[in-house]
Amino acid sequence: MKPLQNTIAVVTGASRGAGRGIAYELGEAGTTVYVTGRSIKGSTTDDRPETIEETATGVTKRGGKGIAVRCDHTDPADVRRLFRRIKDEHGRIDLLVNSVFGGSESSLPREGGKRFWERPEEHWDAMMGAGPHAYVLAARNAVPLMIPQQKGLIINITAQLNDAISGNLYYDLAMTSVNRMTLVMAKELKEYNVSSLALCPGWMRTETTAYVGRAVVALATDAHIASLSGRAIEVAELAHTYGFTDVDGTRPAAF
Repeated sequence: MKPLQNTIAVVTGASRGAGRGIAYELGEAGTTVYVTGRSIKGSTTDDRPETIEETATGVTKRGGKGIAVRCDHTDPADVRRLFRRIKDEHGRIDLLVNSVFGGSESSLPREGGKRFWERPEEHWDAMMGAGPHAYVLAARNAVPLMIPQQKGLIINITAQLNDAISGNLYYDLAMTSVNRMTLVMAKELKEYNVSSLALCPGWMRTETTAYVGRAVVALATDAHIASLSGRAIEVAELAHTYGFTDVDGTRPAAF
């Protein structure tokens, strides 16, 4: 039996990037993965070729079960419909991975400079809307499907900034909000045995996102995951803790 064969998971923003890599690795572990996002066949964001259907097929080919569901995670009604469907089909959720993020869309205005007063307001709206706000929307709909079984894990994909400055105030605030949100969620969910972590991939090669995916699998299979709840943890740290590597056998540092 694969380690996560009986696990029901949702991976948001899974048409490409970290979300796709995470969904694929969960598929390798036997997970049923609801693959969500806006990019579907015939209608993709930024005219990119990747779709959630393609990701879902990849999950199934790897030994899991991929289920593609179009969802705009900035739309509360869309999010509610997603989780109502999961409740109807499975009655529970074991794992939620929030990996949707806005701010890089080609449709956003590019004029202006790098300083915060020069950046277009649309960048703020995209990062905070398809970022902390989207994470909260998904989590608040997922938690009621975790509490009855007194078990669950929420993983928020983010960045570990500490005292560093990224050079983009909007991005800094979005990531810091996710990290703080994760801590507060962990405190409020502790009595229900539901854990919340912020996972920091660091630098990712565009041709492989398996590294962060393997980190998610390691966390999801850890029987003592509650001891990490509330933390913001780098994938590189988890690679040494759990013993996994990237696809080339290395353990790349965060940056």
